[in-house]
Amino acid sequence: MTPAAGRLLLADRFHTGVRLTAMALWFVSLLVVYALLHLIVQALFGPLVGIGVLLLIVVAVVVAQPLAYLAEKQLMRRWPSGRAMLLEPGLLVWREPGSEVRLDLRQTVNFWRWRFAIKRRRGGRIPAGHHLFALRLVQGDTVVSLYTFLAPAAAETLAAACAFYELRRPSEHGKLALGGREALYLTAEDARWRAGAELDPADFQALLDHLAAHLPEFGRAPASGL
Repeated sequence: MTPAAGRLLLADRFHTGVRLTAMALWFVSLLVVYALLHLIVQALFGPLVGIGVLLLIVVAVVVAQPLAYLAEKQLMRRWPSGRAMLLEPGLLVWREPGSEVRLDLRQTVNFWRWRFAIKRRRGGRIPAGHHLFALRLVQGDTVVSLYTFLAPAAAETLAAACAFYELRRPSEHGKLALGGREALYLTAEDARWRAGAELDPADFQALLDHLAAHLPEFGRAPASGL
């Protein structure tokens, strides 16, 4: 049994429900903090007007940020999306709400790995300069696309340890190539964008380690076709 066997990798922790609830909690935190600060300041210095109100709003925003951040972290831990990968000896089990598929690692599993740099900040959560690392697993009719985001230093470490095809985005070379490896990986990337599942960096690494322990060819360069 590999060290990761039996581990459940929760996917899409920052799902829509978490995002919307976190936004609502931030707004509520802002109102509560502002009301409390307003009562305290008014009791000490009297009624606030003009610039005093503006400064109080700024302070409330600053104070509410860490509270909302902590609430978001708790939501991500306690409110799973329902999508997850279970690592078992010789097996991967992919779970979606209402369904489950298995990839037998003792049989042939086709895989493709690719990465690219994030040029612009994504949704206020992924800074520009981070890298997306993606993995596509195919066995028969079963197709699973998983990915993670890594800071530059962590991206360099992973790229040095495991070969990922460096994907050029269409904007970097003007138009989508009509053939060849680039177009094939862009097709895989489009599928990932539509239906892929995000893993935390540590869980993505655990998945790579599990695959490397069961698939001797996993340490080689990524395949050139889909």
